[in-house]
Amino acid sequence: MPGRSPSPSDDRISSFAGTKGPAPQSLTAGSFELIGLDEIKEALGERWASLAARASELAEQGIRRRISDSDLLEVQGDTEFLVCFSKLSPDAATGRAKQIAREIKQELLAELPEFSSSLTVKQYVAEIDLATLAESTGSLADRLVFTLRGMRLEADRAILNYRRLLLKDFQLLFAPVWDPERAMVNLNRCVLDLSLGCTTLSQFQAIADPDQMVDTLADIDCLALTRAIEMLHRHGRGSNVATLLVPVGYQTLARSATRREYLKLLASIPEVYTPFVKLEITNVPARPNVDQLNSMLLAASTVSPSLTLQVNGNASFLPSLDPEPLWALSCNLSVGQLRNANLKTLGPQFWEFAKRNGLRTFAHNANTIGLALAAVESGFSYVSGTAVHLSQDVPRAPSRLQPLTFPKRVTG
Repeated sequence: MPGRSPSPSDDRISSFAGTKGPAPQSLTAGSFELIGLDEIKEALGERWASLAARASELAEQGIRRRISDSDLLEVQGDTEFLVCFSKLSPDAATGRAKQIAREIKQELLAELPEFSSSLTVKQYVAEIDLATLAESTGSLADRLVFTLRGMRLEADRAILNYRRLLLKDFQLLFAPVWDPERAMVNLNRCVLDLSLGCTTLSQFQAIADPDQMVDTLADIDCLALTRAIEMLHRHGRGSNVATLLVPVGYQTLARSATRREYLKLLASIPEVYTPFVKLEITNVPARPNVDQLNSMLLAASTVSPSLTLQVNGNASFLPSLDPEPLWALSCNLSVGQLRNANLKTLGPQFWEFAKRNGLRTFAHNANTIGLALAAVESGFSYVSGTAVHLSQDVPRAPSRLQPLTFPKRVTG
């Protein structure tokens, strides 16, 4: 791969710092790093060197296009790039760096799909105290790079600590799902309770990059599935077993790496429990790539044939969706745009698609009597929420339930 200067020029950095005022106290600097190029080196063989060099070239060009003329970019080797921001505050520079990293990754994967399973662009921004730099030995450039890398390592440790706390604090609760037609509960929806770690979650979201966030949410999805199976093993006894509706995030299944790990875990479920586990795909984008969604549903259905797709608000993509892998559609009544008492904001596509393809329908988070009544009157097959039953630590066994005096559904 082509050789590059190992560090920025002292003169350029000194000159740059001088433009910030007569006696600058600090420097807002950031780094971008290409991670994962080596992970598929063996698979690419002789093509790897040229593709990795092209990835480095594209990243450098992409960064240059997205920073201002007054910013300073220096290349550190083939996978690391240093930027000194001339006018942005540390917070503004962090937001800008996240956007740059996201856009560059999209460009790299569009031109170099060979890296789609491994490549990510890591960014970090910090305010560097120039007085601290002056206390160190070596060139100004080396001191700046060394200081930034040390601060980045410390931030990575903080992210890892928040991630561990988040995974430790999260709980899995079970919301009984009511069949109003039969006045029965024979299914429980798994609910992720992050309330104990809500502060940790907000802190983690503030400092984690998108890939770290997706990886962590995928770990939570895997942990939720594992705990659901443990609960079936612990409390399921013959005919007393209730089916569990287990959530899995769209992003977990959309990324090949996390999808592979999740489906591997799903396939490892003991056969005796598989009839009692149904997946619900949540957090589907308002305007998903339908081809990608169809492929994702097909892959998941080979392991779990009874899929539920959560559709909140916009359902215009449903007519283009392959219904074969689906068992049900669901919606979240706590979403702001669905608080209309008659639920008409769901749109006709939701109901038409479900009826045409014989799919069941779920209304989640019916947390008021009005929403629960509206869900029943609208024709939902199943309803869950605090107006029906509180979430609990263990699944409710199959049993009769009449939580309120609901009007009998009129069929015609």
